[in-house]
Amino acid sequence: AIAPAALAQNLPAGVGGYWKITKMHPKKPKAAADCTTNPAFFSKMAKGTRVLMSDRNIVWGTASATDPEARVTMVDPADFSAHHSQASVTMHELDLDRGSKVEVLHLGASGTLPFDTIVILDPSTVYFERCGIFMEAVHDSGFVAPPLPNQQ
Repeated sequence: AIAPAALAQNLPAGVGGYWKITKMHPKKPKAAADCTTNPAFFSKMAKGTRVLMSDRNIVWGTASATDPEARVTMVDPADFSAHHSQASVTMHELDLDRGSKVEVLHLGASGTLPFDTIVILDPSTVYFERCGIFMEAVHDSGFVAPPLPNQQ
């Protein structure tokens, strides 16, 4: 079951700052027929680019969203897998199968950013997602967070 969504006035702690795109999952993405993606973002050329996230603004290149209306949910792994069943990547491949719930930010600023969901792996790694394609990103400050209590 999905926990009740809470409208986030601010992004969750630790999510603000620059995020550097490191890799794409799956390596050869296939977006669903009824879903379109931004080929500039969801490609190997996006590797090394940065996304800036703050409480009131998310920016990637020329794409930006002011007050993106982020809704934070804690998603059960079975529900996450069912929702992303069309994706060619598993929770295990994303390293999301280590905890009891997956923290997901759903963005309300549809169409203004190349992604509409942010999946939080840990304090130093997130996935930007749309249409079952995931772009992995790490905090660009070089900060590596210690494991969360449920990940030790």
